[in-house]
Formats: sequence, C-alpha cells, structure tokens
Amino acid sequence: MKIVRISAVWCSGCLVMKKTWKELQEKYSDFEYIDYDYDMDEDIVKTYNVGDIVPINIFIKDGKEITRLIGEKSKEELEEVIKKVINNEI
Repeated sequence: MKIVRISAVWCSGCLVMKKTWKELQEKYSDFEYIDYDYDMDEDIVKTYNVGDIVPINIFIKDGKEITRLIGEKSKEELEEVIKKVINNEI
C-alpha cells in the first residue's frame, strides 16, 4: 500500500502536517510514502485530479485509490484512516 501526499511550500497546513507525517511514517513503516509538490509536479496533480485545496493524501492499495483526505488533518484523524486501511475497513 502507498500514500501519495501532495503539498505546496506556500501551504501552511502542509507545513504543519510535515511533523505529523514524519511521526506516522515511523510508526507505520509498511506503507510506501510518495511526496509531490502541487506547483512542481503538474502532471501528477492532473493524474490524481487534484483541486485547489492542499494537502491531499491519497491512499492506494493494489494500484487503486481507496480513499483520499483533503486539507489539514490532525494526527488522530490520519491515524484513524491508516488503521481502517490496514484493517480493510475502507
């Protein structure tokens, strides 16, 4: 499974979530984490049909998107979704 994270340097929510993601990445190391920049990776932004709100966190399993989170989320919210993905509840 992988998590595609799309953020921007001008996005305050993206900057806040960096520390949170670092902690979660250490705890949930079985995921593949892929980071893209909203402004620099235009092809990826189009491929994933990203709107104007960042950060975007897309959860992918077996090559298919299973869920996405849009906007700044708390550590608890992110961890809840990760656990649901692990337990095949999503």
